[in-house]
Amino acid sequence: MIGEEEVLRALREIAGRHDPLPDDVLAAARASIGWRDPDAALAELTADSARERLVAVRGGGSPRLLSFFGGSLTIDVQATTRSGVVEVVGAVSPAVPARMVLESPTGSSHETDVDDEGRFRFQDVVAGSVRLRCEPADGSPVHTEWVLL
Repeated sequence: MIGEEEVLRALREIAGRHDPLPDDVLAAARASIGWRDPDAALAELTADSARERLVAVRGGGSPRLLSFFGGSLTIDVQATTRSGVVEVVGAVSPAVPARMVLESPTGSSHETDVDDEGRFRFQDVVAGSVRLRCEPADGSPVHTEWVLL
């Protein structure tokens, strides 16, 4: 009689041959596990203009607006994509001195300082999955959920 482990192993092998897991999905899964920082708050996506767009509207190129809330911070983001490259402009509220990091599942990142009014900006971001990590000078870090830009 075949045991449960043997059946599961055979199913994994068959699935891996006929429908392999895409590398970017595996990278995103590993990155989501890697964010675990017990001192960091997870900022949930509370608003996304992509969810509110009308399906029948033509065109594109309009900025995508996202809002995250976690810990005691709100992070608002405007992402504009042109030719596969994204410009990310955002604001942290309340405005606090902080370092903002934009991360991708591949391990690449962009860093910038949040200005006195809570604003930050990233240029030349490759379209794909990203998350933001806000590191206040005198507070706990906040990570956003992963989003696809």
